[in-house]
Amino acid sequence: MKTVRGFTLIELLVVVAVLAILVGIAAPNLFNYYRTYKYNEYVMQVESTIKWARMTAMERNINVAICVQGNSLVVYDNGVSRQFQCSGNVLRRVNISENFIQVSATAGGGSFDPRGLGVQSSTITVRRTDMNACQRYTIQSLRGAIIREACQ
Repeated sequence: MKTVRGFTLIELLVVVAVLAILVGIAAPNLFNYYRTYKYNEYVMQVESTIKWARMTAMERNINVAICVQGNSLVVYDNGVSRQFQCSGNVLRRVNISENFIQVSATAGGGSFDPRGLGVQSSTITVRRTDMNACQRYTIQSLRGAIIREACQ
């Protein structure tokens, strides 16, 4: 007598039903995890770009402006001009493509002089709109310190 090996249709349907239940439970958590990951990624990009702008101003002996344009953070080479202006040679750009993350700045942005001191003080904020998550970076005028704090 031959024995047939394999799965019955009932066994296969039970496995598919169990997998469907597990996916139904895990999918919302994965979606939220992805959004948290993208938010943290953009917060780190904005922070590193602000610090990079300060170091670039000192290394190249130029004035550098950090501007928020739309949902992007743009670093401009202002050369020898100490006036804050969002024009000229673009040194770096951070485009935030997720619609649940917004970047904003007071006074349009901030700037650093060749000594790394703040020419124009500003607060740059990265906010997750679907949750109460927010990081604020303050560039202090004259001192050039970059202060990171959570928003209230």
